[in-house]
Amino acid sequence: MKIKLILIAVTVIVLSIALYLFGFGKSKPNSKLESSKVFVGDLIVTVRATGTAIPKNRLEIKPPIAGRVESILVNEGTQVGRGKIIAWMSSTERAALLDAARAKGEVELKKWEDFYKPTPVISPLRGLVIASNISPGQTVTQQDILYVLSDNLMVQAKVDETDLSKIKIGQFANVIVDSYSNSPIRAKVSHIGYEAVTENNVTMYNVDLELKTIPEYLRSGMSITIDFILSEERNVLLIPNEFVKGTGGRGKVTKKVEGELVETAVSIGNSDEQNTVILSGVTENEMVYRKKKIQEEKKTSSGGPFSSPKIPKR
Repeated sequence: MKIKLILIAVTVIVLSIALYLFGFGKSKPNSKLESSKVFVGDLIVTVRATGTAIPKNRLEIKPPIAGRVESILVNEGTQVGRGKIIAWMSSTERAALLDAARAKGEVELKKWEDFYKPTPVISPLRGLVIASNISPGQTVTQQDILYVLSDNLMVQAKVDETDLSKIKIGQFANVIVDSYSNSPIRAKVSHIGYEAVTENNVTMYNVDLELKTIPEYLRSGMSITIDFILSEERNVLLIPNEFVKGTGGRGKVTKKVEGELVETAVSIGNSDEQNTVILSGVTENEMVYRKKKIQEEKKTSSGGPFSSPKIPKR
């Protein structure tokens, strides 16, 4: 009987050791194999900045005389030509004469209107009326602003001093109006400011851009996002950055050769925040691999009936 019990105990111990060695004793892998395909695409390296739409030439039109506005011929958003009459006004004396004649009847009023002509307000340039500050019958002085005109809208970007060395005159950029984010506009750098502007303790420089086309929805003061194009490559081989090791034109990728993972030398080009250009060493649709470490999950204590209650974070 004792021998039988001893044999049973030995068998249980041997089975336990075997289970530990071949089952539970094996440690969980701390990495997993990920793969990606080499693909053809476009790589555009940019520097991002923010800015606003502003008039290229902003002109405030003031009345030639003090008096009363008789009629306005253009409104905000109207395109006007140089030399176009945009409003009629009466001098203070004419306004007083017409008011007195009007009290005597239409015949008297007509006589003085023909005799004493109104004064025109003329646009000095061809442009867009971006502000209208008058109404018919309004009394104005020669210091009041009747209209604000702009010959063209442009974009003024604020570039951090650390990025200023990457910006050049004639450089292209993609401009996105924040409220119309699906409609990028092509632009070109026309001027780089010389005087610094400090905003929130950050040194910035104003960079002016001319728009290739000015959409109808663009308004002065709109918030703009600008991507200055540093390099632009079309139809090149690309690999996600995490699958490439190396800098300075030389790199390595991991491929499978006869079922084994092998590091292969490649020539690399520019990269952005997501992808790297591969100049040689791989072909389109070829698979590359990498081992990614698996983060161990934090053990959570199972709250039993006698466990201390959790104190909420404040």
